[in-house]
Amino acid sequence: MLFPIYLLGQRVSLLPTHFPKNIYGTWINNKTDISLIITPEYIVIQNELYGYNEIVKEQNSLDFTCVNNYNNDIKYININILDSNNIVLDEGYKISKLTKLNHNFSKIIPSILRDFWFNDNSKIELTKNKILFKDQSYNVDYVASSNKFNYQIIIYNNSEYTLLHNYINDHGHFLNANFLKTEVYKKATFYQTHKRKILVFILLFSLTIGYFLVQWKINISKKREVNKRLMVEMQLKSIRSQMNPHFLFNALSAIQNLINRGDNEKANHYLTEFSQLMRLTLDKSEKGLVPLDDEIKSIKKYLEIEKLRFSFDYKIEVDQNINSQEIEIPAMLIQPIVENAIIHGLHQKEGTKNLWIEFKIKNHHLICTVTDNGVGIHKTHQKDGVDLNRQKYGLKLAKDRIKLINESYQTQGKISMVDLSDKNADETGTQVIISMPIKY
Repeated sequence: MLFPIYLLGQRVSLLPTHFPKNIYGTWINNKTDISLIITPEYIVIQNELYGYNEIVKEQNSLDFTCVNNYNNDIKYININILDSNNIVLDEGYKISKLTKLNHNFSKIIPSILRDFWFNDNSKIELTKNKILFKDQSYNVDYVASSNKFNYQIIIYNNSEYTLLHNYINDHGHFLNANFLKTEVYKKATFYQTHKRKILVFILLFSLTIGYFLVQWKINISKKREVNKRLMVEMQLKSIRSQMNPHFLFNALSAIQNLINRGDNEKANHYLTEFSQLMRLTLDKSEKGLVPLDDEIKSIKKYLEIEKLRFSFDYKIEVDQNINSQEIEIPAMLIQPIVENAIIHGLHQKEGTKNLWIEFKIKNHHLICTVTDNGVGIHKTHQKDGVDLNRQKYGLKLAKDRIKLINESYQTQGKISMVDLSDKNADETGTQVIISMPIKY
């Protein structure tokens, strides 16, 4: 409210617009805190905004009667002007010497305050030059700070002024706002400020992860199908290896020789063994895994037929802790190793010929050890006329099958081969160790 000039002795009543020009501005105390803001429209005293009721000038002294428009609190102060940059503020209970802040005030909200501020009931949004509160837009009239951390902000709407000031403590960053009543707002958390962006990001991230998971599962499924097909192909190769024309011709020729010699009983026995071996082999063509007991039966029949051609002894040992009916192994995995031991190890040797096949459990794996006392790997490579390609093919086929099994079932099976002369110079022969998982 503005009053006209009147004279009372040496005291003169003033309009706010008639203040000495140097009194307008921001004033700080000896702690550099803002204590006073004076404009023609309002006065801010210790973070409280007042309107002018009466101003009386006497020499260099100004007496103010001010009213808080929100709570009708009346404030009496005296300002003694020392010079253009220094005044003395008397609030009745406290006298302070104040210094004018040199830099001009601003009408731009600093970036540190541009955000959402929340309390239990409402929120305030501070933008560059607007304040949004309860669907109302407020213009910025005055922004002042003595330290670039704590700010006094005066805003207006329909000629009504409101004071905001912020402060920081151990509990966070807060904004004090005098909208009809004093309320404290806390600066928005990162989540509150960027809630929509975060939700969009989470959605996009989830969709991306979901897409890649689906693609990963599709690729895994495709890889399993490829591995399954390759395993079937290798299994068929193993079957063809056992049913190769050379083996069939030689086995039937050996049985024919028995018939020609008149040993019909023995010929009939081996013919039965041969037919059962063929039947077991064909049955395995439809299975990926077979019981260990079935594989051992097949190996025994194969060995019996090969003994017709090559004179050797063999022994198959199965650890008593192994249930050969329950444990399954890949069909036709061991047969190529046994064939190599006979054809490329024992067949080339003079004298006593022995073959040992052992099954045992170790570290949750089924270990199959095929050992012969033949000529060994090194001498086999030195002999002329030995089909090394076929020898390598059988071992490579077994290793490739183990590799595919590992990829398909996430196992750690392996095959290793050693010449026994490398361990002991007095020994001859070859040892192949096949490590297979107990469960698939």
